[in-house]
Amino acid sequence: MSILLLSGRKKAITEKKKVVRKVGKLADGHEPVVTASWKVTSGGKKTAISFSRDNMNVYVDGSPVECTAYVTDKGYDLDLLFNLGENKGHIYSDVEGTDMTNYLFFDDQLIAQEKQSNLKSNHVPGELP
Repeated sequence: MSILLLSGRKKAITEKKKVVRKVGKLADGHEPVVTASWKVTSGGKKTAISFSRDNMNVYVDGSPVECTAYVTDKGYDLDLLFNLGENKGHIYSDVEGTDMTNYLFFDDQLIAQEKQSNLKSNHVPGELP
């Protein structure tokens, strides 16, 4: 399943333009909230990977890293591409109604996923968060 999911995401990414934002920049008075976080082992070292849909950033051990964001499905789906050493990371966040599933891939392999239910959103479809 992870191969089909990832190939579908790669196709969606090629059809959309990337979004560029400065790390951590939100409207005045707003702080980004971590959407999901995972503990992974990379190169024999435990690392915390997290991301925020608020500012479309990826954090490694709490520090923001350079990433490229792609927004699809009228602003409901988010793909974040980043590097961790020699590994290529990909976070895919899929919102369907009041449910959100977040996937973490390294080198095209599904490493982890997390599902959140009964979400409330002020997001307007078609607008960037």
